[in-house]
Amino acid sequence: MKRREPGAAAAFGALLDRSMVQIEAVAADGRKFDREAVRWISDVWDNNTFALFGVAVASTRGGRERRARAALTWMAGFGAERRAWMVRSAGLTGHRLEPLPTPEAVPGRDYRGVVRPRRVPLTADLAAGLAADYDLTGAQVRTFQVERAGDRLVGFVEVVAGRRFPVGSDDVDPAELEMWLDDVTEARFDSGDRSPVTVCAGPDGIVVGFGDGLIGAKSGSVYCDDSYWHLSGAGLTADRRTPPNGEHPARPAPLRRPEPLDGAALAAAMLLRGIMWEFRMVRYVGEVGAVPIAPLCRVFAGAGTQILAAGRRSGAERREEAFRRLVEEWLDRAGPALQHWLWRWLGGPADDPHIGESTRSWLAALAQQRPRSSRQGGESSLELPSQAELRLASYTAAHTRFGQERGASSVLNLAVPLHAGAARDEPWKLRTLKIGNTGRFRLHATAFDGPHRPQAIIEQDVVHSFTLHEEALTVRRTDE
Repeated sequence: MKRREPGAAAAFGALLDRSMVQIEAVAADGRKFDREAVRWISDVWDNNTFALFGVAVASTRGGRERRARAALTWMAGFGAERRAWMVRSAGLTGHRLEPLPTPEAVPGRDYRGVVRPRRVPLTADLAAGLAADYDLTGAQVRTFQVERAGDRLVGFVEVVAGRRFPVGSDDVDPAELEMWLDDVTEARFDSGDRSPVTVCAGPDGIVVGFGDGLIGAKSGSVYCDDSYWHLSGAGLTADRRTPPNGEHPARPAPLRRPEPLDGAALAAAMLLRGIMWEFRMVRYVGEVGAVPIAPLCRVFAGAGTQILAAGRRSGAERREEAFRRLVEEWLDRAGPALQHWLWRWLGGPADDPHIGESTRSWLAALAQQRPRSSRQGGESSLELPSQAELRLASYTAAHTRFGQERGASSVLNLAVPLHAGAARDEPWKLRTLKIGNTGRFRLHATAFDGPHRPQAIIEQDVVHSFTLHEEALTVRRTDE
């Protein structure tokens, strides 16, 4: 007999299962932590968690398949990278996705019909266009960041530059040019260097220079955060090539909360999406290490398969009971050490109008069994470790944004041993150091070469200075 291919619903659930495995793998050891991978994968499930539950509670197999195909098509519509990840991840779980449309990468227009900038590969032509449209000779570096993502280095540079094209007014904020650099090969930066910015791109890679400093990478991309970009040379060219609004078919709305989703299924969906939001907090570099990502992934291991199994139960009462047991299983797996994170999101469903009195009573009974204190007290994040491996170094210059003045600041993400005398094969944890009022920030890429003994001056929970690896990284605070 010919083997029947798994359906779209099973593939959808398997994508969630695979996501948990992937996130846990890159978050299990601080020395291998990949912040962008955690952010990117968890962001996928922002608009797709409710869709998966909507698939699960469909009353027939045909209904589940139709919803799953629609949801997977919508999920893949966010770009070729998302689509490739879906196909690859599903394949690793033994599922073959049906052919998914390849999204067309074209500029868009806003509600006024004005063409919008988008993030594009940084090529030689793009670099020349930036120099033609913006005054890079007078540009200033606002943010400089280098990060180890897994085993490779990536970078981010944001420069503020004036425009070379007229906008009809002199009283406008300068443009912000954001550049992402992949596979960084060299990096030198000193916040005291005010030299002009240069951007060069070619077959050998990309180099962004600033005086004696530079960052080189094999590839990269750029985004012009400029409300007047449509008046630039690049914007005018894009305007001629971009169809007017309405000529492209509108994207279908995501299946955020299907009408049949209520009761314990809704509570479970809100809980799981909330945990994904917790994971996504790593998008803010200062929040890295605050959430126990890998242990929470183990709590929700196999969640996609479990959700589909609970939804297949016939009858509203049996389905309600299955989803209640699933939530209770997640709480049991979490135990007292992790339940705090789950209860941050289980408290909300009780106020949702789609939660009936029976489900509300069940949640209240669960809450009575909640440990008095689930949050574990940890050591101070400002305690100086004996060894540290640099994972991220980020500097932001003093600037004014939305009328508010902001001082120069720095953030360091460090992988450090779990405790004094930890064995070599024990995973390391992540720590974040924030240095406000930064007076000097100097970085060389060699600071990322393995663990080193840090030196720091910390007084009354304030970091005044931090150095690593023979001053390959030096950060000093300016005291008021």
